[in-house]
Amino acid sequence: MKLPMVIVGILVGAVLGIAGIVIYPILGLLSPLLGMFIGACAGGVAGVFTLKYSVLSYQRSVEAKSTMCRLDAYFGIFAATIFGGILGLIATFWVLTILYGRMNHVQLLTGIAFGAFLGGFPTVIYVRRYIRELKEIQYAKYLVSLPENAGNLIKSIIGQMRYRKKVQDDVMAELAGHFEDELRDCKTNEEREQKARRLIEDFGDAKLLAVLLRRAKKRCRPLWRTVVARTFQTIGVLILCLALYTTWFLTGKPVISVDYLEIINQMSRPQITDTDNAWPHYEKAFSLLVEPNESLKRMAAFKNYREAVYLQFNKLTTTEQLEIRKWVEQNNAAWQEFAAGSLKPYSYRKVEYNEKDESDKMLWNIILPHLGTLSDLAKAGIWRCRMEIEQGQPHLAVADCLAIVRAGKHLQNNKMSTVEQLVGSSLAGLGCAEIEHIAATQDLSAEDLEQLGQQLTKIYPDGYPLTNLEGEKIMFLDVVQHLFTDGGPGGGHLIPKRFLDFELRTSGVHERPNEHLIVPYTATAMTHIRRDETIDKANEIYDQLNKTIKISPYDRHINRIKTSDEILTELPRYKYSLFHIFLPGSDRVSESELVYRGKTQYEATLTILALQQWQMEKGDYPETLNNLVESGYLKELPMDPFSDQPLVYKRTADNFTLYSVGLNFKDDGGQVYRDEKGKPQLWHDEFGDAVFWPVQKSEVEQ
Repeated sequence: MKLPMVIVGILVGAVLGIAGIVIYPILGLLSPLLGMFIGACAGGVAGVFTLKYSVLSYQRSVEAKSTMCRLDAYFGIFAATIFGGILGLIATFWVLTILYGRMNHVQLLTGIAFGAFLGGFPTVIYVRRYIRELKEIQYAKYLVSLPENAGNLIKSIIGQMRYRKKVQDDVMAELAGHFEDELRDCKTNEEREQKARRLIEDFGDAKLLAVLLRRAKKRCRPLWRTVVARTFQTIGVLILCLALYTTWFLTGKPVISVDYLEIINQMSRPQITDTDNAWPHYEKAFSLLVEPNESLKRMAAFKNYREAVYLQFNKLTTTEQLEIRKWVEQNNAAWQEFAAGSLKPYSYRKVEYNEKDESDKMLWNIILPHLGTLSDLAKAGIWRCRMEIEQGQPHLAVADCLAIVRAGKHLQNNKMSTVEQLVGSSLAGLGCAEIEHIAATQDLSAEDLEQLGQQLTKIYPDGYPLTNLEGEKIMFLDVVQHLFTDGGPGGGHLIPKRFLDFELRTSGVHERPNEHLIVPYTATAMTHIRRDETIDKANEIYDQLNKTIKISPYDRHINRIKTSDEILTELPRYKYSLFHIFLPGSDRVSESELVYRGKTQYEATLTILALQQWQMEKGDYPETLNNLVESGYLKELPMDPFSDQPLVYKRTADNFTLYSVGLNFKDDGGQVYRDEKGKPQLWHDEFGDAVFWPVQKSEVEQ
């Protein structure tokens, strides 16, 4: 066979495949796989015709003992079996993609496997038939001169040897030669039959003889053949084991044995009566809240209400005042419920799964929509305070600020979510900052200042709470029981499909994933540590983080204590993939600095109130903060978590400065950082101190 004939056969397969596609839209078939079926069959038919030329070429190579002809024939058989079917399939897929757009990966993979089978199956049948014909030719060549019973024995032995064709030919020639030597002296056919029968009896069982011959030939083969054979056998066994292992791995199911939702609810529920619970009031406030309209949301004063330039309501434009006042009045009922809830000793919200989605019974999927609403209510409270100050009612403004701080404390006490704790700390800091503004601009008596300090102190009788990661740890353990099997080596393995779904959800992708992604995720799951080790590692990391969070930012900086991100970088990516997905949502150690900022703000507010009270009662500010503690104005010195000293206090001629050295851990002399527009920034990563007094007062005066 000439090489161009192989190419012609391949092209015919592709053309027939495209022809099958043309039929597809005409008939209006329901599935693209049917079009693939037509193309694959067409390719298979082309493969059969190509194979016939290859067989003829092989026969010529045997007769002429030509190596080149034999290689040409082998290539033709390969082309017929593979290219004929596959190229017909590819043509089908290509046309379908143009006609019908992107195809499902499951359909594609199924079609490829199906097409390869259909393309190769006819040729395999033809090859097997041809091999049988060759065997018959070989039998006729060697056994033509032997009695029938001797020929049948040799055929039986050769058929049961199950060894390489060349070895079978050699054994057949040897056995035939043995019989011919023994029968050479026989004169008649009857005599040959009888002697052949005796020889057959001497040979014994044909199957046993075939096994012995095969073993003998194997022992006699060269060492390199033995090594190659054992290597391929080992590879085959390993592939089979890998296939079985992968099947077992992919079919794993999680066992939900622990109700972590109930554990979370029990952990967060205080031992109080329902009448002491603030949550029903907050829920009612949520339902009453009127959200700001788009015009109000775009207003600079409304968006940037924390900036010093907007602290005085009467400095706003008339339009700004009217719009904000209208919104605040619309939310009077919501604010009254919010304020009533803040007076309760505790806020308990029972955590529940989303009833609409039965497939997502995981703590991870529980959303916290109320946080945005609480922030809007706090914003309404801040504007309410500023309007009350304008109306000459500072006592009402102070009461509203205290309500915001108390609501923040309620969120901080929630052990389930670190996000709620951080939002709570932010609300408390917002209320404290507004109290400082009131103290700077309003004439509060010494009695008012003392009472305000006492009320602030009562909000945190056990001290300002730091971040608690116990709820997040429970959430991680709940993720483990949903993503891992229970039992088996290492306590269970990561389930690839669930792992893929989880990572896509954490990335914000809610569409059905492409099926081809399961392959890399299966490999990742196989390399991931097992369930028991995952739980042990989670306990170790969260225990380490909980200890680190209790250490001040300054001590962490001096002792170079690792952050969450630094801990993660030490863990191999694929071995600890679940940790790299779950933990980086935020750096809990760095986030705890936000809580320390809130703690510093709270203690600075108490210190400012005490200093103002001291000045009103004694006519001047104290020499040091120690005077406040010794005289009972403060319970303890306000320590700066960003240094190893108390907050920096400097008395001036008729005022004072109170500040923290800030995030750069360096005393910049009480200079606050200002951006290019001159706006002060309380906390900056690299420059300036966190100045609590008199920054806001001086900004107001400007």
